[in-house]
Amino acid sequence: MKRNKQIDTHISTPLFTLPLGAIASHDAPTVLAQRNLLRQLTWSMPSGQATARAMDQAALGNKDLSELKAYGFDKSTPLWYYALKEAQVMADGLHLGPVAGQIVAEVLIGLLQTDPNGYLVVQPSWTPTLGLGGTFKMTDFLTYAGVDPATRRSQQPSFACCLRPGRAAHIM
Repeated sequence: MKRNKQIDTHISTPLFTLPLGAIASHDAPTVLAQRNLLRQLTWSMPSGQATARAMDQAALGNKDLSELKAYGFDKSTPLWYYALKEAQVMADGLHLGPVAGQIVAEVLIGLLQTDPNGYLVVQPSWTPTLGLGGTFKMTDFLTYAGVDPATRRSQQPSFACCLRPGRAAHIM
């Protein structure tokens, strides 16, 4: 399984020049970070620290955000930046931190609860049946879908060579 890049505050080069077609209004600015900052200020969104307090989570300290001190954001950090920095500081960039993780989880749960055709509405007593011992991991899902490396190797041995760790993928 290929590991994703770590979550951090570094911004990928393509996000500095978003195509106008990717922006609903088709207006500048085209820099994602600038758009996020303007959105934070325009909509008076709470800072990452205020959001952490509201969620009863430990907030990042000023030292964790020292690179923002010159801009006055070390004590009141835009939420989008705070989410990235929280993952970097609290989880070594391997997954979201507690504040961002809770926000994402609550949004997904809200979407599931309000989908009139979804399982939570149509079959409210449904419970998952996959996984072992009450847990269900991404690898269980990949196995169920038949796309995990072991299953692919058994079904398509000639293609499986490309899926082994440390091997370069190439198409014949």
